[in-house]
Amino acid sequence: MVKSEQIVKTVRFLEKFRKAIITMIFIVIIASSLTYLEADYIIKILTKPLNGIKLYFMTPVEGFMAKMKVAFLGGVVISAPIIAYVLVVMSASRLSKKAKRLLYFVVIPIAVLLFMGGTLFGYKFLLPSTIKFLIDCGNGFMKANLSGSDYFSFIGTLILGVGILFELPLILIALSRIGIVNYKMLEGKRKFAIMCSLITVAFISPSLDAFTFTLVTLPIIALYEISIWCIYLLEKSDKRKNSRGLPKSA
Repeated sequence: MVKSEQIVKTVRFLEKFRKAIITMIFIVIIASSLTYLEADYIIKILTKPLNGIKLYFMTPVEGFMAKMKVAFLGGVVISAPIIAYVLVVMSASRLSKKAKRLLYFVVIPIAVLLFMGGTLFGYKFLLPSTIKFLIDCGNGFMKANLSGSDYFSFIGTLILGVGILFELPLILIALSRIGIVNYKMLEGKRKFAIMCSLITVAFISPSLDAFTFTLVTLPIIALYEISIWCIYLLEKSDKRKNSRGLPKSA
């Protein structure tokens, strides 16, 4: 259970880096504005899972709002490397040069690869089967008449959600560095985390067969296990440094 002291520490952390958070929002807005220029091309890619089913708009502004949602989705994906850099700079002010090099040349590339890999994983493996299953569920008594705005909201949530889910190791490591979680806490919640990952995948894509379901779930479980071991090694390193009187690493 999260203690009140940990909540206060998190609030202070967010307040301290308010400018950086505003900067990241500004970056996403700029990237989304540029992506809007290529929204039609992105829409063609995102509508492939529909297999020819047409999208409709029900209000005069819905077509514009659908393009805005697509632009936002593309803007988040494109600006991911810059956001990762801002996050590192935001938290690396008191680190040694060696630690900063590790963050710049290891953590940022890994964060970007994990996010891009997660979005691609969601688009290739989860989205097609999920769309097919949901449409087939209604074809027996209804005819598909899909709202473009609602469709892009759905796939945007799914794809970005999977992309963020793949950042699990880095998110948990960052939380451990500011004292919100630790190795023992995560190890004790392992069964609960696995159960949540199974429920999440089943909820996102209920059409998966048993083999594909297992195949999709394994990367999420593996990321959680990687998080536990990384945090364990970091805490072990902190203990050694503390015993020698050295400052704690980031």
